[in-house]
Amino acid sequence: MPKCQRSAVSANRAPLSTRLLSLGLAFALGCSSSAAPEAAGSWGGPIVSLTLARAGGALTYQCGTGTIDSTWTVDSDGRFIGTGQHYTGGGPAPSGGRAPRAARYAGRIDGNSLTLTVTLDDPAETLGRYVLVRGGPEVRELCL
Repeated sequence: MPKCQRSAVSANRAPLSTRLLSLGLAFALGCSSSAAPEAAGSWGGPIVSLTLARAGGALTYQCGTGTIDSTWTVDSDGRFIGTGQHYTGGGPAPSGGRAPRAARYAGRIDGNSLTLTVTLDDPAETLGRYVLVRGGPEVRELCL
């Protein structure tokens, strides 16, 4: 994190408006917290892949799919949080399709790595601890 520098103008002699402007510029130029890592893009791993955009995301598992709503966030420490739907695959599909389950997505971005955990509701179930790599392989749903 960059260190804030004092203005060359002495704090005791500068008018209040100049001191306030200097303080505002210091925060605008990097004395505030660091930016969140970029999350949008394609992520892949051995059994799950994710395509994420500001409008939302899509996950593909070897035997299922999921969506992430547009309200997902990443904080300056790389913590990822999102909500969406999960669709279980496998076996013959019911005539009306598979009912989605509410899902919570939580993880952490560290450089080009995203560690992701999926928690399903009703009944509560946690799906793996997936490690995805930015630009990693795309998984195709394989269940029959």
